[in-house]
Amino acid sequence: MSEFNRHLADVFIRHAEQPALSCLGASFSYAELRARVGAIVLQLRRQGLVAGDRVGLHMGRGPDLIATLLACLHEGLCFVPLEPDFPLERLQGIDGDAQLRLVIQDEQVATALSPSFCLQPGLAEMPRTASVDDRLPAYMMFTSGSTGKPKGVVIGRAALVNFLDAASHRIGLDSTTRWLFTTTPAFDISLLEMLGPLWVGGSLEVVCAPTHKDPVALLQLLENRPEINTLQATPAFWRMLLKAGWSGRANLTALCGGEALDATLAARLCGCVGQLWNCYGPTEATIWSMMGTVQVTSGEPCVRLAQTLEGYRHWVLDEQGVETEEGELCIEGRSLADGYWQRDDLTEQAFVSWQGRRLYRTGDRVRRVAEDAFQYLGRRDDQVKLRGFRIELGEIEAALRSIDGVQDAAVRLLGEGEEASLVGYVELREDGPGRMQIRRMLQRNLPHYMIPGRIVRLTTLPKTASGKIDRKRLPEPV
Repeated sequence: MSEFNRHLADVFIRHAEQPALSCLGASFSYAELRARVGAIVLQLRRQGLVAGDRVGLHMGRGPDLIATLLACLHEGLCFVPLEPDFPLERLQGIDGDAQLRLVIQDEQVATALSPSFCLQPGLAEMPRTASVDDRLPAYMMFTSGSTGKPKGVVIGRAALVNFLDAASHRIGLDSTTRWLFTTTPAFDISLLEMLGPLWVGGSLEVVCAPTHKDPVALLQLLENRPEINTLQATPAFWRMLLKAGWSGRANLTALCGGEALDATLAARLCGCVGQLWNCYGPTEATIWSMMGTVQVTSGEPCVRLAQTLEGYRHWVLDEQGVETEEGELCIEGRSLADGYWQRDDLTEQAFVSWQGRRLYRTGDRVRRVAEDAFQYLGRRDDQVKLRGFRIELGEIEAALRSIDGVQDAAVRLLGEGEEASLVGYVELREDGPGRMQIRRMLQRNLPHYMIPGRIVRLTTLPKTASGKIDRKRLPEPV
């Protein structure tokens, strides 16, 4: 039996009568979840699926999503999340690119993908499994590509086991963990929400659509479920909750990642949760590679990329591949992806050999500030040049977010040559400042060439399905 299957089998047996997951008021014990997983395993076998096959998960948010994911892992299948909210053309493209053997669907999905199989209800004893090689892929996650075509990141079973062991140990997950599952399965951090609690005998609350995107409904859910003690989200999601009037929870373990956590948001969260973790890691390194607590000293939060997880190591290299104090962050470790699906060219560019080590080049610029702590400086491709000045867009965005009344912000460089200019987009609270006030406040901290020529006020910044700011959908100023 594989290490993954052996670990989960032991957890399910030891915690058989304890709650494993709940959804819409219904609760399911580990024994009940195991029986549902067993029934799905039998259905998958009747479809002729064998270890190593790639299958799509085109399913709505609910208990069966969790059970099917577990059934795929039990059988050694490589699952590919297909978010129902994504455009059909994109899903069909992923289906074809991944060469899926089968697409697993449920009754919540209105549009069928081909070839598809709809799950049937039922429970069954968990069948015995043949030996599953943990060198097989566990899942393939498609991420945006610079060419406009999504690329599939292939993560192995052993890499997933290493991450779950390291992450659960780092943040202290145990049988008392009650995790709110809100993230889309098309974003790899959702796997920590779905598998993390089950890895240690805890439980998760599945938030169904469209509640997972409705801040008012989420606030009501949190109010009705005081036992929930763990929540992971992007900075944009946390700002959405705060904007909706969330006052926090003293016993909550809050995880923040996916985008840079700025000091302003960190200060607000530190003041209303029990513990705040700043999480860092690309999809290519299996979810997170660093998970560090945010400490408040002298009234100010210290936001760093820090506390490398077990099984990972971080290096800072310059353009010539020489170790340096400021440069590109590179990751080494047991949880690196196998590479990009059928894209050897991209794999060779991103996964490099350095002094006999296999490293992943993140594209993130950092400065080492301690043995295991780094200051995030922005993306290599987020650095722009205007009138001869090199500008980090992230620095301007952080300055905008630090202004009282600004909920969130994004900055773009539009135009070319003499027509080029910076445009700032701001999402304001009701008592937010006007454009002239914003410009005056920016002038206190930023040089003139970093002040956006235009400030565009938006009710809500456009977001991707992963909860990040969708910069491609920021409107052209009029």
